[in-house]
Parts: sequence; C-alpha cells; structure tokens
Amino acid sequence: MENIEKHFCVSVFVYDGESKKFLLVKHKKMGTWVQPGGHVELNEDPEEAAIREVYEETGVKIKLIGERKPRNCDYILPLAIQKNIVNNNHIHIDFVYVAYLVGDNKLVLNEDESTDIAWFTLDEIKDSSFNTFPDIIEWTELIYNNY
Repeated sequence: MENIEKHFCVSVFVYDGESKKFLLVKHKKMGTWVQPGGHVELNEDPEEAAIREVYEETGVKIKLIGERKPRNCDYILPLAIQKNIVNNNHIHIDFVYVAYLVGDNKLVLNEDESTDIAWFTLDEIKDSSFNTFPDIIEWTELIYNNY
C-alpha cells in the first residue's frame, strides 16, 4: 500500500455580516485568493489553530461560530472537513470554519505567506476574472446565504 502523508489543517472563512464581505489572502505559493488557514500544530486543537492562523495571516481577531454538540464542552462543529490533495502522496485534512470579527478589521499582511489581503463581496468572488478555487466560491455563497 502506498504511503500517503496526511496533515491536519484548518481554514477559516471570516465573514463581516455588516459589510457582507469575506476576508481572503492571496497565497504566496499558489498566487490564488484563499481563506486564511494552515496546519494544526503539536498540542493544539483545531479551534486554537484556526484562531491563531487567522491572526498570524491577517492581524484580526475572530470568534468561531457553530454548534457544540452534543455537549457545550465539546468542540465547535466545523462547517466541513475537507480533503485537499496536495499531490499524489500528500493530503491535507482541513477543518473548515466560519468566523466573525472581534474588534476592528485593521489588516496586517503576513508577507511570509501572502502577497495581498483584502475584503471581498460575494459578487466579486463569483466574478469569472477573480482568481480563486471553485470550492471557495461555493463556500462563500453558502455562508452568505446562511449566516
């Protein structure tokens, strides 16, 4: 059987309900607009990783939203757990979250990981000239219509 490397990751769709915009970063390696996220570190749970990654990549503080089931002490149920194939022997198992801002939205670009950072409307994300992945369009549309 082939040895496939698997990493647990998080990604967060930060949604500003007042302006109806999503916070995206332009990924340095891929050159594509994506939601903030990254690897879950040793001794870190997915919620901690999500909050840390968004802050490291954007400078904003967030509150993850979602239900804790069946008990209040359990973790927030992610929007999804997505399988992202990096290459033939490398997979990212991605906990996908939705979050709101806590405090202001002053952005701080992390130049180690991104070349740009900005807020976008759903219409801008859905525009055929916008450089992103099809699943990001699907997720932002779902969030826009349900949160």
